Amino acid sequence: MAVWQYLLIVVPKNSIDNNYECIFKNNKTKYLPETDSFWKNFGGDIPSIISEMDQIIPKANWGNDTCLNWKGNGNTDEDNDACICLSDNKSKIESFQFRIDLRKACNITAVLQSILNLCEKNQLVLIDLKGEIFQPNLEDILKSIKASNATRFLSDPIQFFEDLSKNSSDETRA
Repeated sequence: MAVWQYLLIVVPKNSIDNNYECIFKNNKTKYLPETDSFWKNFGGDIPSIISEMDQIIPKANWGNDTCLNWKGNGNTDEDNDACICLSDNKSKIESFQFRIDLRKACNITAVLQSILNLCEKNQLVLIDLKGEIFQPNLEDILKSIKASNATRFLSDPIQFFEDLSKNSSDETRA
C-alpha cells in the first residue's frame, strides 16, 4: 500500500450486528482481520458488483478467477485499486477492499464517490483501518480521510517521517 492511499474494507450492512464486535474490535494483530464471515449471508448480485467495478477502475493484469483486482494509473496520480476475493465456486464474496489515491481530488470526487454509489445500491458499508464503520456517505468518510496517515503524509511528508521515526524509537525503548 502506498503511503498516499486510503484503504476501506467493504462488508454487507446486515452483517455488522452479528460479526463486527468479535472480528474487528477483538483483533489484536497488526493485520486486518478476515472478513469472509461478514459475507456468509450476502445474497447480492456479485456479477453486477464486479461489472460495476470494471467501470470505475481498470482491471489489473494480475489475479485470477477468484481474486479479482483493479488498478488505476499511478503515473498520473490515479493509484486507486480494489480487490474482491471470491469463494472457490465463485458464488460468495470472501473479501472486498479498495484504496483511494489522495494525491488528486478527482480520485475522491469521481472514483470514491462511484464506489460509494455501488455500496449504497448493494447495501454495503465501509470500515476504515481504525475499525470505524461508515455508511456509504462521502461527508462521513471525509472525516476519516482527514485523520488518516495518508493525509498526514501528503500534508507534511518530512514531519510524517520524523514522527514515524520517533514512534519507532519509542517502541524500541519500551
